[in-house]
Amino acid sequence: MQTFRFFDNTGGMNLRFNDITLAQGEAEEITNLHATSQGSWSSSNAGYVHLNSEPLSGGAAITALYEYTTLGGITYLMAVAGTSIYTFEPNQGTATELSNTLTDNQRMQFTTFNGLLIGCNGVDTPKKWDGTNPVSNLAGWPTAIPGVTPGQPSISEIFSNRLVFSGDSNNPSMLYLSELENAENFTPGVGASSAGAIQVSPGDGEKITALKTLFLPSGNEEMLVVFKERSTYILSGHDADSFSLQKISGEFGAVSNCSVVQAGSELMFLSREGVTSLSTATAQGNITSGFLSDRIRPQIESLNRDQLQNSFAIHLRNRQEVWWFVADGSATRNQTVLVYNYGINRTWSRRSGISAACGVSMNGRLYTGNYAGIIQQQLRGNNYNGQPIQWTYRSGFQDLSEPRLRKRIKDIELFLKQISSVTVTANVYWDFRRGSRYRQSRVLNVVPDASSCLYNSAAYGQDTYNLAGSSILKFMPAGSGRYFQLELTGQDADQPVEIEGWTITALYGGYR
Repeated sequence: MQTFRFFDNTGGMNLRFNDITLAQGEAEEITNLHATSQGSWSSSNAGYVHLNSEPLSGGAAITALYEYTTLGGITYLMAVAGTSIYTFEPNQGTATELSNTLTDNQRMQFTTFNGLLIGCNGVDTPKKWDGTNPVSNLAGWPTAIPGVTPGQPSISEIFSNRLVFSGDSNNPSMLYLSELENAENFTPGVGASSAGAIQVSPGDGEKITALKTLFLPSGNEEMLVVFKERSTYILSGHDADSFSLQKISGEFGAVSNCSVVQAGSELMFLSREGVTSLSTATAQGNITSGFLSDRIRPQIESLNRDQLQNSFAIHLRNRQEVWWFVADGSATRNQTVLVYNYGINRTWSRRSGISAACGVSMNGRLYTGNYAGIIQQQLRGNNYNGQPIQWTYRSGFQDLSEPRLRKRIKDIELFLKQISSVTVTANVYWDFRRGSRYRQSRVLNVVPDASSCLYNSAAYGQDTYNLAGSSILKFMPAGSGRYFQLELTGQDADQPVEIEGWTITALYGGYR
Protein backbone atom coordinates (compact mmCIF):
# COMPACT_ATOMS: atom_id res chain seq x y z
CA MET A 1 0.00 0.00 0.00
CA GLN A 2 1.32 3.45 -0.88
CA THR A 3 -0.08 6.99 -0.75
CA PHE A 4 0.66 9.53 -3.48
CA ARG A 5 0.27 13.30 -3.14
CA PHE A 6 -0.97 15.51 -5.99
CA PHE A 7 -0.69 19.08 -4.77
CA ASP A 8 1.53 20.69 -7.42
CA ASN A 9 -0.75 20.54 -10.45
CA THR A 10 0.73 23.51 -12.27
CA GLY A 11 1.74 21.71 -15.45
CA GLY A 12 -1.45 22.67 -17.26
CA MET A 13 -2.92 20.87 -20.25
CA ASN A 14 -0.73 18.58 -22.29
CA LEU A 15 -2.55 17.12 -25.27
CA ARG A 16 0.44 16.23 -27.40
CA PHE A 17 2.08 13.35 -25.55
CA ASN A 18 0.57 9.91 -25.14
CA ASP A 19 -1.00 8.77 -21.91
CA ILE A 20 1.99 7.14 -20.26
CA THR A 21 4.34 10.12 -20.72
CA LEU A 22 2.13 12.80 -19.17
CA ALA A 23 3.89 14.38 -16.19
CA GLN A 24 2.22 14.08 -12.80
CA GLY A 25 1.34 17.79 -12.64
CA GLU A 26 -0.11 17.90 -16.16
CA ALA A 27 -3.67 17.26 -17.26
CA GLU A 28 -5.55 15.96 -20.26
CA GLU A 29 -8.26 18.58 -19.83
CA ILE A 30 -8.65 21.84 -17.91
CA THR A 31 -11.77 23.80 -18.84
CA ASN A 32 -13.10 26.98 -17.19
CA LEU A 33 -10.56 26.82 -14.35
CA HIS A 34 -7.62 29.19 -13.83
CA ALA A 35 -4.29 28.44 -12.22
CA THR A 36 -3.27 29.92 -8.89
CA SER A 37 0.24 30.51 -7.61
CA GLN A 38 -0.39 27.89 -4.91
CA GLY A 39 -0.75 25.11 -7.47
CA SER A 40 -4.52 24.86 -7.31
CA TRP A 41 -7.17 25.39 -9.98
CA SER A 42 -10.14 27.66 -9.34
CA SER A 43 -13.40 28.60 -11.03
CA SER A 44 -13.91 31.62 -8.78
CA ASN A 45 -14.90 34.75 -10.73
CA ALA A 46 -14.79 32.86 -14.01
CA GLY A 47 -18.16 34.19 -15.15
CA TYR A 48 -19.33 37.17 -17.14
CA VAL A 49 -22.15 39.71 -17.05
CA HIS A 50 -23.92 41.59 -19.82
CA LEU A 51 -23.30 45.31 -19.44
CA ASN A 52 -25.94 46.66 -21.81
CA SER A 53 -29.55 45.55 -21.82
CA GLU A 54 -30.18 47.27 -25.16
CA PRO A 55 -28.04 45.71 -27.94
CA LEU A 56 -25.91 48.08 -29.98
CA SER A 57 -26.96 48.73 -33.56
CA GLY A 58 -30.12 46.64 -33.26
CA GLY A 59 -28.23 43.48 -32.35
CA ALA A 60 -25.36 43.57 -34.85
CA ALA A 61 -22.06 41.94 -33.96
CA ILE A 62 -19.61 44.04 -31.95
CA THR A 63 -16.66 44.25 -34.35
CA ALA A 64 -14.25 46.36 -32.28
CA LEU A 65 -13.54 47.37 -28.69
CA TYR A 66 -10.70 49.76 -27.87
CA GLU A 67 -9.40 51.89 -25.01
CA TYR A 68 -8.83 55.46 -26.17
CA THR A 69 -7.30 58.27 -24.09
CA THR A 70 -7.45 61.85 -25.36
CA LEU A 71 -4.65 64.40 -25.02
CA GLY A 72 -6.68 65.82 -22.13
CA GLY A 73 -6.48 62.52 -20.27
CA ILE A 74 -10.12 61.42 -20.75
CA THR A 75 -10.44 57.67 -21.36
CA TYR A 76 -13.21 56.11 -23.44
CA LEU A 77 -14.19 52.54 -24.20
CA MET A 78 -14.80 52.63 -27.94
CA ALA A 79 -17.13 50.16 -29.65
CA VAL A 80 -18.12 49.46 -33.24
CA ALA A 81 -21.28 47.61 -34.27
CA GLY A 82 -23.14 47.56 -37.58
CA THR A 83 -22.47 50.92 -39.24
CA SER A 84 -21.81 52.87 -36.04
CA ILE A 85 -18.98 53.97 -33.77
CA TYR A 86 -19.87 54.39 -30.09
CA THR A 87 -18.40 55.36 -26.79
CA PHE A 88 -19.55 52.98 -24.08
CA GLU A 89 -19.79 53.58 -20.33
CA PRO A 90 -19.22 50.20 -18.62
CA ASN A 91 -20.47 51.29 -15.20
CA GLN A 92 -23.73 52.59 -16.64
CA GLY A 93 -24.15 50.12 -19.48
CA THR A 94 -24.93 52.96 -21.86
CA ALA A 95 -23.63 53.81 -25.33
CA THR A 96 -23.35 57.11 -27.18
CA GLU A 97 -23.34 56.96 -30.96
CA LEU A 98 -20.64 59.13 -32.55
CA SER A 99 -21.03 58.15 -36.19
CA ASN A 100 -23.16 55.83 -38.35
CA THR A 101 -21.53 56.06 -41.78
CA LEU A 102 -19.44 52.86 -41.80
CA THR A 103 -19.99 49.95 -44.14
CA ASP A 104 -22.05 47.41 -42.21
CA ASN A 105 -20.43 44.60 -40.23
CA GLN A 106 -16.76 45.35 -40.93
CA ARG A 107 -14.05 44.65 -38.36
CA MET A 108 -12.40 47.92 -37.35
CA GLN A 109 -8.96 48.34 -35.86
CA PHE A 110 -8.05 51.45 -33.85
CA THR A 111 -4.75 53.19 -33.10
CA THR A 112 -3.97 56.33 -31.09
CA PHE A 113 -1.43 58.75 -32.58
CA ASN A 114 -0.56 61.94 -30.65
CA GLY A 115 -3.95 61.84 -28.93
CA LEU A 116 -5.88 61.29 -32.17
CA LEU A 117 -8.03 58.17 -32.46
CA ILE A 118 -7.66 56.56 -35.89
CA GLY A 119 -9.77 53.65 -37.13
CA CYS A 120 -9.62 51.62 -40.33
CA ASN A 121 -11.57 48.63 -41.61
CA GLY A 122 -10.28 47.94 -45.13
CA VAL A 123 -13.45 49.24 -46.81
CA ASP A 124 -14.11 52.80 -45.65
CA THR A 125 -11.81 55.81 -45.62
CA PRO A 126 -9.92 55.78 -42.27
CA LYS A 127 -11.76 57.69 -39.54
CA LYS A 128 -10.45 60.04 -36.88
CA TRP A 129 -11.76 61.45 -33.59
CA ASP A 130 -10.14 63.73 -31.02
CA GLY A 131 -12.67 63.26 -28.24
CA THR A 132 -14.39 66.58 -28.95
CA ASN A 133 -15.15 67.20 -32.62
CA PRO A 134 -17.34 64.88 -34.71
CA VAL A 135 -15.88 61.74 -36.25
CA SER A 136 -14.54 62.51 -39.72
CA ASN A 137 -12.38 61.07 -42.48
CA LEU A 138 -8.64 61.13 -41.93
CA ALA A 139 -7.08 63.87 -44.04
CA GLY A 140 -4.18 62.95 -46.29
CA TRP A 141 -5.65 59.63 -47.38
CA PRO A 142 -5.57 58.21 -49.97
CA THR A 143 -1.94 58.85 -50.70
CA ALA A 144 -0.76 60.07 -54.09
CA ILE A 145 2.01 57.76 -55.29
CA PRO A 146 2.76 57.57 -59.03
CA GLY A 147 1.75 54.19 -60.43
CA VAL A 148 -0.06 53.10 -57.24
CA THR A 149 -3.82 52.94 -56.77
CA PRO A 150 -4.30 52.64 -53.02
CA GLY A 151 -7.31 50.95 -51.52
CA GLN A 152 -8.45 51.31 -47.92
CA PRO A 153 -6.18 50.07 -45.10
CA SER A 154 -7.35 47.57 -42.51
CA ILE A 155 -4.21 47.58 -40.30
CA SER A 156 -2.45 50.44 -38.53
CA GLU A 157 0.47 50.84 -36.15
CA ILE A 158 2.76 53.56 -34.80
CA PHE A 159 6.43 53.28 -35.71
CA SER A 160 9.27 55.80 -35.52
CA ASN A 161 6.77 58.61 -34.79
CA ARG A 162 4.82 57.82 -37.93
CA LEU A 163 1.43 56.31 -38.59
CA VAL A 164 1.79 53.12 -40.63
CA PHE A 165 -1.05 51.67 -42.73
CA SER A 166 -1.29 48.28 -44.42
CA GLY A 167 -3.89 45.66 -45.24
CA ASP A 168 -4.83 47.40 -48.49
CA SER A 169 -6.50 44.82 -50.75
CA ASN A 170 -5.25 46.64 -53.86
CA ASN A 171 -1.65 46.46 -52.64
CA PRO A 172 -1.52 43.60 -50.11
CA SER A 173 2.27 43.79 -49.62
CA MET A 174 2.51 47.57 -49.20
CA LEU A 175 3.45 49.53 -46.08
CA TYR A 176 2.37 53.19 -46.12
CA LEU A 177 4.31 55.46 -43.73
CA SER A 178 3.07 58.93 -42.90
CA GLU A 179 5.17 62.02 -42.63
CA LEU A 180 7.14 62.23 -39.39
CA GLU A 181 4.80 63.23 -36.53
CA ASN A 182 1.96 63.92 -38.96
CA ALA A 183 -0.73 61.25 -39.28
CA GLU A 184 -2.53 63.16 -42.03
CA ASN A 185 0.08 63.30 -44.75
CA PHE A 186 0.90 60.11 -46.65
CA THR A 187 2.05 61.70 -49.89
CA PRO A 188 5.80 61.22 -50.51
CA GLY A 189 7.95 64.33 -50.51
CA VAL A 190 11.55 65.42 -50.23
CA GLY A 191 13.67 64.74 -47.13
CA ALA A 192 14.18 62.00 -44.60
CA SER A 193 11.10 62.99 -42.59
CA SER A 194 8.73 62.78 -45.57
CA ALA A 195 6.04 60.14 -46.10
CA GLY A 196 6.66 57.08 -48.22
CA ALA A 197 5.75 53.50 -49.04
CA ILE A 198 7.65 50.21 -48.86
CA GLN A 199 6.85 46.97 -50.66
CA VAL A 200 7.37 43.81 -48.58
CA SER A 201 8.21 40.91 -50.92
CA PRO A 202 5.35 41.69 -53.31
CA GLY A 203 6.00 38.63 -55.47
CA ASP A 204 5.56 35.98 -52.77
CA GLY A 205 1.78 35.71 -53.12
CA GLU A 206 1.21 36.59 -49.46
CA LYS A 207 -0.55 39.58 -47.96
CA ILE A 208 0.45 41.56 -44.87
CA THR A 209 -1.70 40.39 -41.96
CA ALA A 210 -0.33 42.22 -38.91
CA LEU A 211 1.99 44.99 -37.71
CA LYS A 212 3.50 45.38 -34.25
CA THR A 213 6.21 47.68 -32.92
CA LEU A 214 8.82 46.01 -30.69
CA PHE A 215 11.64 47.66 -28.74
CA LEU A 216 15.17 46.34 -29.29
CA PRO A 217 17.19 46.87 -26.07
CA SER A 218 20.63 46.27 -27.57
CA GLY A 219 20.28 49.15 -30.01
CA ASN A 220 18.02 51.28 -27.85
CA GLU A 221 15.60 51.52 -30.75
CA GLU A 222 12.30 50.14 -31.90
CA MET A 223 11.54 48.04 -34.92
CA LEU A 224 8.37 47.30 -36.81
CA VAL A 225 7.55 43.61 -37.06
CA VAL A 226 5.69 42.96 -40.30
CA PHE A 227 3.74 39.72 -40.43
CA LYS A 228 2.55 38.18 -43.64
CA GLU A 229 0.53 34.97 -43.94
CA ARG A 230 3.55 32.64 -43.77
CA SER A 231 6.55 34.91 -43.27
CA THR A 232 7.84 37.62 -40.94
CA TYR A 233 9.98 40.72 -41.51
CA ILE A 234 11.39 43.57 -39.44
CA LEU A 235 11.64 47.18 -40.52
CA SER A 236 14.35 49.11 -38.67
CA GLY A 237 15.69 52.65 -38.91
CA HIS A 238 14.61 56.15 -37.97
CA ASP A 239 13.71 57.84 -41.25
CA ALA A 240 13.52 57.45 -44.99
CA ASP A 241 17.32 57.52 -45.28
CA SER A 242 17.91 54.70 -42.79
CA PHE A 243 14.90 52.38 -43.10
CA SER A 244 15.98 48.77 -43.68
CA LEU A 245 13.75 45.72 -44.25
CA GLN A 246 14.94 42.27 -43.22
CA LYS A 247 13.24 38.89 -43.47
CA ILE A 248 13.51 36.89 -40.25
CA SER A 249 11.27 33.90 -41.02
CA GLY A 250 9.90 32.16 -44.05
CA GLU A 251 8.14 29.54 -41.95
CA PHE A 252 5.45 31.38 -40.00
CA GLY A 253 3.38 34.54 -40.03
CA ALA A 254 0.35 35.82 -38.13
CA VAL A 255 -3.24 34.91 -38.96
CA SER A 256 -4.60 38.35 -38.03
CA ASN A 257 -3.53 41.69 -36.63
CA CYS A 258 -5.72 41.19 -33.56
CA SER A 259 -4.07 37.86 -32.74
CA VAL A 260 -0.72 39.53 -31.85
CA VAL A 261 0.05 40.77 -28.33
CA GLN A 262 3.16 41.99 -26.56
CA ALA A 263 4.25 40.83 -23.12
CA GLY A 264 7.48 42.55 -22.08
CA SER A 265 10.13 41.84 -24.68
CA GLU A 266 8.10 39.06 -26.28
CA LEU A 267 5.54 39.10 -29.06
CA MET A 268 3.04 36.26 -28.93
CA PHE A 269 0.83 35.57 -31.92
CA LEU A 270 -1.28 32.91 -33.54
CA SER A 271 0.22 31.54 -36.72
CA ARG A 272 -1.20 28.74 -38.84
CA GLU A 273 1.32 26.47 -37.15
CA GLY A 274 0.28 27.41 -33.60
CA VAL A 275 0.91 30.04 -30.96
CA THR A 276 4.36 31.44 -31.70
CA SER A 277 6.71 33.92 -30.04
CA LEU A 278 9.33 36.46 -31.06
CA SER A 279 11.60 37.72 -28.31
CA THR A 280 14.42 40.25 -27.93
CA ALA A 281 15.24 39.15 -24.39
CA THR A 282 18.75 37.85 -25.15
CA ALA A 283 21.76 39.82 -23.92
CA GLN A 284 22.87 40.41 -27.51
CA GLY A 285 19.42 41.68 -28.47
CA ASN A 286 19.01 38.95 -31.06
CA ILE A 287 15.50 38.05 -32.14
CA THR A 288 14.61 34.52 -31.16
CA SER A 289 11.50 32.60 -32.11
CA GLY A 290 9.74 29.51 -30.84
CA PHE A 291 6.42 27.74 -30.60
CA LEU A 292 4.49 28.11 -27.35
CA SER A 293 1.69 25.69 -28.11
CA ASP A 294 3.46 22.36 -28.61
CA ARG A 295 1.63 20.88 -25.62
CA ILE A 296 -1.77 21.66 -27.14
CA ARG A 297 -0.93 20.66 -30.72
CA PRO A 298 -4.15 18.60 -31.22
CA GLN A 299 -6.19 21.64 -30.17
CA ILE A 300 -4.36 23.83 -32.70
CA GLU A 301 -4.99 21.30 -35.43
CA SER A 302 -8.71 21.27 -34.65
CA LEU A 303 -9.14 25.03 -35.25
CA ASN A 304 -11.32 26.13 -38.15
CA ARG A 305 -8.68 27.27 -40.65
CA ASP A 306 -11.23 29.27 -42.63
CA GLN A 307 -11.96 31.47 -39.59
CA LEU A 308 -8.45 32.14 -38.26
CA GLN A 309 -8.48 35.69 -39.63
CA ASN A 310 -11.28 36.51 -37.16
CA SER A 311 -9.39 35.29 -34.10
CA PHE A 312 -8.08 37.76 -31.55
CA ALA A 313 -5.91 37.83 -28.44
CA ILE A 314 -6.08 39.79 -25.19
CA HIS A 315 -3.17 40.27 -22.78
CA LEU A 316 -4.26 40.29 -19.12
CA ARG A 317 -1.15 41.72 -17.49
CA ASN A 318 -2.45 41.53 -13.93
CA ARG A 319 -3.01 37.76 -14.37
CA GLN A 320 0.07 37.16 -16.57
CA GLU A 321 -2.20 35.51 -19.09
CA VAL A 322 -2.87 35.77 -22.81
CA TRP A 323 -6.26 34.64 -24.12
CA TRP A 324 -6.75 33.63 -27.76
CA PHE A 325 -10.39 33.61 -28.87
CA VAL A 326 -10.74 31.13 -31.74
CA ALA A 327 -13.28 29.15 -33.75
CA ASP A 328 -12.98 25.42 -33.16
CA GLY A 329 -13.99 22.55 -35.43
CA SER A 330 -16.79 23.60 -37.78
CA ALA A 331 -17.71 26.71 -35.76
CA THR A 332 -17.76 29.96 -37.70
CA ARG A 333 -17.59 32.16 -34.58
CA ASN A 334 -15.05 32.40 -31.80
CA GLN A 335 -16.37 30.08 -29.08
CA THR A 336 -13.19 28.62 -27.60
CA VAL A 337 -10.56 30.50 -25.59
CA LEU A 338 -6.99 29.19 -25.34
CA VAL A 339 -5.51 30.52 -22.10
CA TYR A 340 -1.73 30.78 -21.76
CA ASN A 341 -0.40 31.61 -18.29
CA TYR A 342 3.22 32.68 -18.78
CA GLY A 343 3.62 33.48 -15.06
CA ILE A 344 2.90 29.95 -13.79
CA ASN A 345 4.98 27.38 -15.64
CA ARG A 346 3.70 28.61 -19.02
CA THR A 347 0.59 26.50 -18.55
CA TRP A 348 -2.31 26.04 -20.95
CA SER A 349 -5.99 25.70 -20.17
CA ARG A 350 -9.25 26.27 -22.03
CA ARG A 351 -12.38 28.37 -21.64
CA SER A 352 -15.71 27.41 -23.17
CA GLY A 353 -19.19 28.92 -23.14
CA ILE A 354 -17.90 32.34 -24.29
CA SER A 355 -18.83 33.68 -27.72
CA ALA A 356 -16.86 36.81 -28.62
CA ALA A 357 -16.10 38.71 -31.82
CA CYS A 358 -13.68 41.19 -30.20
CA GLY A 359 -12.31 42.25 -26.84
CA VAL A 360 -10.10 44.64 -24.89
CA SER A 361 -8.37 44.80 -21.51
CA MET A 362 -9.07 48.17 -19.89
CA ASN A 363 -8.17 49.22 -16.33
CA GLY A 364 -7.42 45.60 -15.48
CA ARG A 365 -10.85 44.44 -16.66
CA LEU A 366 -11.62 42.24 -19.63
CA TYR A 367 -14.45 43.30 -21.93
CA THR A 368 -15.69 41.28 -24.89
CA GLY A 369 -18.25 42.03 -27.58
CA ASN A 370 -20.51 39.22 -28.72
CA TYR A 371 -22.28 38.64 -32.03
CA ALA A 372 -25.60 40.14 -30.89
CA GLY A 373 -24.65 43.69 -29.90
CA ILE A 374 -23.88 42.90 -26.25
CA ILE A 375 -20.73 43.98 -24.39
CA GLN A 376 -19.72 41.58 -21.62
CA GLN A 377 -17.41 41.98 -18.68
CA GLN A 378 -15.48 38.75 -18.21
CA LEU A 379 -13.99 37.37 -14.98
CA ARG A 380 -16.85 38.79 -13.00
CA GLY A 381 -19.16 36.62 -10.92
CA ASN A 382 -19.63 32.89 -10.87
CA ASN A 383 -22.08 32.36 -13.71
CA TYR A 384 -22.41 33.15 -17.39
CA ASN A 385 -24.96 35.96 -17.11
CA GLY A 386 -27.11 33.72 -14.89
CA GLN A 387 -26.23 30.39 -16.55
CA PRO A 388 -24.02 27.66 -15.02
CA ILE A 389 -20.32 27.39 -15.76
CA GLN A 390 -19.32 23.83 -16.59
CA TRP A 391 -15.76 23.11 -15.46
CA THR A 392 -13.51 20.06 -15.79
CA TYR A 393 -10.13 18.94 -14.53
CA ARG A 394 -8.98 15.56 -15.88
CA SER A 395 -5.58 14.18 -14.96
CA GLY A 396 -3.52 11.93 -17.14
CA PHE A 397 -3.43 8.19 -16.54
CA GLN A 398 -1.09 7.44 -13.62
CA ASP A 399 0.77 4.19 -13.02
CA LEU A 400 1.28 5.09 -9.33
CA SER A 401 4.94 3.99 -9.43
CA GLU A 402 4.14 0.43 -10.49
CA PRO A 403 3.26 0.22 -14.20
CA ARG A 404 3.45 -3.60 -14.24
CA LEU A 405 1.31 -4.22 -11.17
CA ARG A 406 -2.44 -4.35 -11.09
CA LYS A 407 -3.86 -2.19 -8.34
CA ARG A 408 -7.04 -0.90 -6.78
CA ILE A 409 -7.58 2.34 -4.89
CA LYS A 410 -8.10 2.15 -1.14
CA ASP A 411 -9.24 5.76 -1.00
CA ILE A 412 -8.93 9.20 -2.57
CA GLU A 413 -8.89 12.33 -0.46
CA LEU A 414 -9.86 15.40 -2.46
CA PHE A 415 -8.84 18.77 -0.96
CA LEU A 416 -11.03 21.76 -1.81
CA LYS A 417 -10.67 25.30 -0.54
CA GLN A 418 -13.83 26.36 1.24
CA ILE A 419 -15.17 29.18 -0.91
CA SER A 420 -18.74 27.98 -1.51
CA SER A 421 -21.18 25.15 -1.17
CA VAL A 422 -20.36 23.06 -4.20
CA THR A 423 -21.19 19.73 -5.78
CA VAL A 424 -18.29 17.92 -7.43
CA THR A 425 -18.62 14.83 -9.59
CA ALA A 426 -15.56 12.58 -9.41
CA ASN A 427 -15.19 10.21 -12.36
CA VAL A 428 -12.52 7.51 -12.49
CA TYR A 429 -11.23 5.44 -15.40
CA TRP A 430 -8.83 2.49 -15.67
CA ASP A 431 -6.26 1.45 -18.29
CA PHE A 432 -6.94 4.08 -20.96
CA ARG A 433 -10.61 3.14 -21.31
CA ARG A 434 -12.59 6.35 -21.67
CA GLY A 435 -16.19 7.34 -22.14
CA SER A 436 -19.38 6.85 -20.15
CA ARG A 437 -19.27 3.08 -20.64
CA TYR A 438 -16.17 2.83 -18.43
CA ARG A 439 -16.90 5.71 -16.08
CA GLN A 440 -17.33 5.19 -12.34
CA SER A 441 -18.78 8.26 -10.63
CA ARG A 442 -19.15 9.68 -7.14
CA VAL A 443 -21.09 12.83 -6.31
CA LEU A 444 -19.38 14.80 -3.56
CA ASN A 445 -20.88 17.74 -1.66
CA VAL A 446 -18.99 20.30 0.37
CA VAL A 447 -20.56 22.87 2.71
CA PRO A 448 -18.12 25.51 4.05
CA ASP A 449 -19.12 25.59 7.70
CA ALA A 450 -18.19 23.89 10.97
CA SER A 451 -19.35 20.53 9.60
CA SER A 452 -17.50 21.31 6.45
CA CYS A 453 -17.75 18.29 4.25
CA LEU A 454 -20.30 15.67 3.46
CA TYR A 455 -20.31 13.14 0.67
CA ASN A 456 -22.60 10.48 -0.64
CA SER A 457 -22.23 7.24 -2.61
CA ALA A 458 -18.98 6.53 -0.78
CA ALA A 459 -18.10 3.39 1.12
CA TYR A 460 -17.17 5.27 4.28
CA GLY A 461 -20.74 6.36 5.02
CA GLN A 462 -21.50 9.79 6.45
CA ASP A 463 -18.32 11.37 7.72
CA THR A 464 -17.13 14.92 8.40
CA TYR A 465 -13.72 16.50 7.88
CA ASN A 466 -12.30 19.96 8.41
CA LEU A 467 -8.80 21.37 7.81
CA ALA A 468 -7.94 25.08 8.15
CA GLY A 469 -10.19 26.47 5.47
CA SER A 470 -10.00 23.34 3.34
CA SER A 471 -12.43 20.48 2.96
CA ILE A 472 -11.36 16.87 2.56
CA LEU A 473 -13.71 14.71 0.52
CA LYS A 474 -12.85 11.06 0.98
CA PHE A 475 -14.17 8.29 -1.24
CA MET A 476 -13.21 4.88 -2.62
CA PRO A 477 -13.52 4.27 -6.37
CA ALA A 478 -14.44 0.87 -7.72
CA GLY A 479 -12.49 -1.16 -10.25
CA SER A 480 -8.84 -2.05 -10.68
CA GLY A 481 -6.11 -1.93 -13.28
CA ARG A 482 -2.58 -0.80 -13.97
CA TYR A 483 -3.25 2.84 -14.92
CA PHE A 484 -5.67 5.16 -13.14
CA GLN A 485 -7.26 8.46 -14.17
CA LEU A 486 -9.22 10.98 -12.08
CA GLU A 487 -11.69 13.46 -13.59
CA LEU A 488 -13.41 16.20 -11.57
CA THR A 489 -16.38 18.13 -12.97
CA GLY A 490 -19.05 20.58 -11.84
CA GLN A 491 -21.65 22.79 -13.48
CA ASP A 492 -23.72 24.60 -10.88
CA ALA A 493 -24.17 28.36 -11.14
CA ASP A 494 -22.80 30.47 -8.28
CA GLN A 495 -20.87 27.55 -6.80
CA PRO A 496 -17.20 28.30 -7.46
CA VAL A 497 -14.62 25.66 -6.63
CA GLU A 498 -10.90 25.70 -5.89
CA ILE A 499 -9.18 22.34 -6.24
CA GLU A 500 -6.12 22.30 -4.01
CA GLY A 501 -5.09 18.73 -4.80
CA TRP A 502 -5.69 15.16 -3.79
CA THR A 503 -4.04 12.04 -2.38
CA ILE A 504 -4.43 8.52 -3.73
CA THR A 505 -3.73 5.43 -1.63
CA ALA A 506 -3.12 2.42 -3.83
CA LEU A 507 -3.23 -1.28 -2.95
CA TYR A 508 -1.08 -3.43 -5.20
CA GLY A 509 -2.02 -6.85 -6.55
CA GLY A 510 -0.22 -9.27 -8.86
CA TYR A 511 1.38 -8.96 -12.26
CA ARG A 512 -0.71 -9.05 -15.37
